[in-house]
Amino acid sequence: MVFINLYGVKYGAIALQEIFDSIQPKMFGMVLEKIVIPEVQKVSGPVEKKICAVGITKILTECPAMIDTEYTKLWTPLLQALIGLFELPEDDSIPDDEHFIDIEDTPGYQTAFSQLAFAGKKEHDPIGDVVSNPKILLAQSLHKLSTACPGRVPSMLSTSLNAEALQYLQGYLQAASVQLV
Repeated sequence: MVFINLYGVKYGAIALQEIFDSIQPKMFGMVLEKIVIPEVQKVSGPVEKKICAVGITKILTECPAMIDTEYTKLWTPLLQALIGLFELPEDDSIPDDEHFIDIEDTPGYQTAFSQLAFAGKKEHDPIGDVVSNPKILLAQSLHKLSTACPGRVPSMLSTSLNAEALQYLQGYLQAASVQLV
């Protein structure tokens, strides 16, 4: 999940869509529908969430196929999933078919751990300071998209996005001081 979005951040949403569709036609839609939309809520860690948020924002706003092809039906669910990533608590549930025994639960096995005082690991942020607030980036990117395609974005939002997510989105737009046209 994180790698897919990092690829989209580094090389662009069009390149991401083209690489999946070059493997198999319409595979990009399958990946969005079966992996990204249902699983993005399980991403943990601030850097990983930021990567996914920026990647999904690029897919939503910089990939013409999301607006003009059969992938359009996935645009609103993907936006809904992104707002969920921002606002909902992390989904740490384990699917029923994954019956792995945690090492801590194995009888007779004790783990030992000692934190090293001066060997802290600084987490690398590949996006860095380019994007400080992914919510503002989403609002600015949606504004840019709505300016390029007047009327399309507000109509897609009003017909398919649930009221709570729409309310959060309005907050992002206000914080970024932009509007959709």
